[in-house]
Amino acid sequence: MFSRHKVTLQHRSRWFVTLFLLFLILVGLTACKDDNPVTTNEAQPTAVSDSSPAVTVPSPDPTALPATATAVPPTPTVEPLAALVNDEPIYLADYEKELARYEQAHLELGQDPTGNYRATVLDALIDRALITQAAAKDGVVITPEMVDAKLDELRAAASGENNYTAWLEANQWTEEEFRQALATEMVTAQMRDRVTADVPQAVEQVHARYLQVDDAALAANLLAQIRAGSDFSVLAQQYSRDTTTAPSGGDLGFFPQGALLVPEIEAVAMMLQPGETSDVITVAGADGSENFYLVQVIERDAQRPLDATMRYNLLTQAFDSWLNTQRDQAAITRFVDTDA
Repeated sequence: MFSRHKVTLQHRSRWFVTLFLLFLILVGLTACKDDNPVTTNEAQPTAVSDSSPAVTVPSPDPTALPATATAVPPTPTVEPLAALVNDEPIYLADYEKELARYEQAHLELGQDPTGNYRATVLDALIDRALITQAAAKDGVVITPEMVDAKLDELRAAASGENNYTAWLEANQWTEEEFRQALATEMVTAQMRDRVTADVPQAVEQVHARYLQVDDAALAANLLAQIRAGSDFSVLAQQYSRDTTTAPSGGDLGFFPQGALLVPEIEAVAMMLQPGETSDVITVAGADGSENFYLVQVIERDAQRPLDATMRYNLLTQAFDSWLNTQRDQAAITRFVDTDA
């Protein structure tokens, strides 16, 4: 059912996962203000197959051999990978740590992680790599001083170094790991601002009402009544299957292009002038069923400011579109089974 509460796209992109986790970081630090912070049990990482491919990294310098002996090349050690993103490795150990933090953060909020969150975490790490690679090409720079300033804010939120250190330990961060993660989130924020810089504050919007029925003959009859002079809003109250908007006569309020969940309705509404009513709009559902809609435009505003929710949705769409392009153009190889 097409509800007014569902009019705005409820779009959650993977890049938002890392920002969400940073939000949890800030909440966690603020919660540490108690003089005796409680350390929660650490969530255990999900087991991952030992068959993950590995990357060769140099081992520490071997003990010097006598001058008369033939030097033996150092034996390389191998570090398993979770993924490769344009030849940049995402190490299995880093993925497992991020997975454990994700699980722990939800447990601290009294929630069990749901859905295929292992894939969500890996995808977020892949997206993070893509964003930082693009940032490097664009010359985005986060200086150590900028990271220091942000860390000072977090220490202040934690009410002291001891609480801050305790929080790092409870959430499986070393100081250097957390510093790097914070720098990455700051890079992400700058790239988001760059990519979405052209998203306007005000756009053309229409104010419309609509009604929904599941019978084609009824829809045709209602349309005939409206064109004969019957009040659209009264008919919507009587017949619309959308129980959320029906009491208000099917009023959808103002909305811009890209805001409605049913694009067929939106496309028609954007073409109508005030006072005009659409023909019957037939929309097939995923299960093969059909719903029938009528839309009437009440007014138009060529430059109406976006409310916070609408603008957030447009910002998210713009960034997701850019990020999808980065994914499509990247060489990405996953080495872990996130369905396990």
